[in-house]
Amino acid sequence: MKIRISIFISIVFLFATGCKKQLDLTPQSEISDLTFWQTSNDFELAANWFYLNTLDDPHYSGTNNSDNMSDLAFGTDIDPVSSGTYVAPEQDNNWDNPYSAIRNANKLIEEGQGSSIKSSILPYLGEGYFFRAYNYFTLFKLFGGVPIINQVLLPTDSMVFDARAPRDVVMDSILSDLNIAIAYLPAKSDAGTGRICQEAAEAFKARVCLFEGTWRKFHASGDGDTLLDQAIAEAKHVIDSKSYALYQGKGASSYRYLFIDQTSENNPESIIAKKYRTNINVNGWAYGVSWGNLNPTKQAADMYLCTDGLPIDKSPLFRGYDSCRSEFYNRDPRMTQSLILPAISIIRPQYDTYRPQWPGVDNNRNENSGYMLYKFISEEPTPGNGGGEFDWNDLRYAEVLLTYAEAQYERNGGISDADLDLSINVLRDRVNMPHLTNAFVTAGGLDMRTEIRRERSVELAFEGFRWDDLRRWKTAETALPQSLLSIDVVGTQWANPVITLDGNSYNSFFYNTPSSQLQNGFKVLQPGTQRTFDPNKNYLLPIPTKQVALNPKLTQNPGW
Repeated sequence: MKIRISIFISIVFLFATGCKKQLDLTPQSEISDLTFWQTSNDFELAANWFYLNTLDDPHYSGTNNSDNMSDLAFGTDIDPVSSGTYVAPEQDNNWDNPYSAIRNANKLIEEGQGSSIKSSILPYLGEGYFFRAYNYFTLFKLFGGVPIINQVLLPTDSMVFDARAPRDVVMDSILSDLNIAIAYLPAKSDAGTGRICQEAAEAFKARVCLFEGTWRKFHASGDGDTLLDQAIAEAKHVIDSKSYALYQGKGASSYRYLFIDQTSENNPESIIAKKYRTNINVNGWAYGVSWGNLNPTKQAADMYLCTDGLPIDKSPLFRGYDSCRSEFYNRDPRMTQSLILPAISIIRPQYDTYRPQWPGVDNNRNENSGYMLYKFISEEPTPGNGGGEFDWNDLRYAEVLLTYAEAQYERNGGISDADLDLSINVLRDRVNMPHLTNAFVTAGGLDMRTEIRRERSVELAFEGFRWDDLRRWKTAETALPQSLLSIDVVGTQWANPVITLDGNSYNSFFYNTPSSQLQNGFKVLQPGTQRTFDPNKNYLLPIPTKQVALNPKLTQNPGW
């Protein structure tokens, strides 16, 4: 693995969760231990490094397109993980970067625990424990058991070449670090602006416990109940603290606006967020998503309920696929706030006037898919320096509510209407959707687990959670080998050479689509014949081959 001998302190304008005081942005270069670690400011600067360099999870490889690894999105290229064609790389930033961050966290913790000013630096020491847990969890999700190195090492130390710790041992280490972080960190009301606070660490712990609790349950790999109990407790504590709330500042359009532009800044829903600012750290992804790097699939579009709370295969309100817009009618408002209604006029990057949106036109460059992403599309026509300024939510309050509901159901085999009102129905109230109740599920012939998972997938769509969810639910082996489909072409308005909407005419890129590119009339983005999933192999990624070669004790994951 990569070992950094000394910690680097970066100029940081990024922060995690809205609280009181601004980060100190004093620029530093490489700093010697002989002159550093003397003051509280030194420890603050050391902790600042993590805010810039580690807040990419769950978006692996430093991108925000990881839902392309699932069944909900399709980019400009075929995704090898989603397709089951991924091969073990020689090197992998998903391995190297977390271990680099862990080394820096070890240094901060070591210096802090031995410091004569320990009592005055507990918040920064708590951040060290938090970010060590954060980075181990990134490794854990991708690779399973990994070597645990919780002290500062030199390249010659024998522990550099340790074996992988068992999965449960790694999880225990992560939870131990989070418990220490929670004890050391201040409450949100007392924390510095943008710094990880106690409630943020609790929310993250809830995420960790839900992931592994359900993994153990569905993979039959141990007792998940204790972890689900912890997920419930931590999520409930965050809820009861009232430290966060859903963003409601734009009325009926609040769901769309919470992610973009100035409305994303200091948002009451943001628990951990990566900040982007012009000429300091720009969000270039604002352009990439606009260009078609993350296109919704039919699977994503079909998940949205009708306004009566029923899925499209049960609701009389579903209007079918006959026109370009019919499937969008009478649907959960999050659908048209996440997917562009064809030919609607909006402002988007590079265009300072309202322009109709159409596949393959202007910034909608991917003409293979009829679905266009609306979620995350900035309304700033020329984002600064090639990228936008809006924050990227790594963890937001909506996830805490979803975690609480799912953990309650999976732990107890059911969920009360009171707990649904405390969690999922809060989300539904924001978009004016009917409440989910036990009576409604029974009357509609629905399945509560399916509806809880649907709510999670809809609310968090395209935010990078789906692949992890499919893996922990052990449904990836069913979901991922299926064909990725887009809009319905045969017998619909999309099959016309020219389509007129709102008085404007558009050429259809799907006119005369060859039958080889269709499945049951739907446009094929990738056929199932080109997608595989080996349940004995693909639930984990391979450890980089160079690491295995360097360390004889480092066994490869099964099947790789």
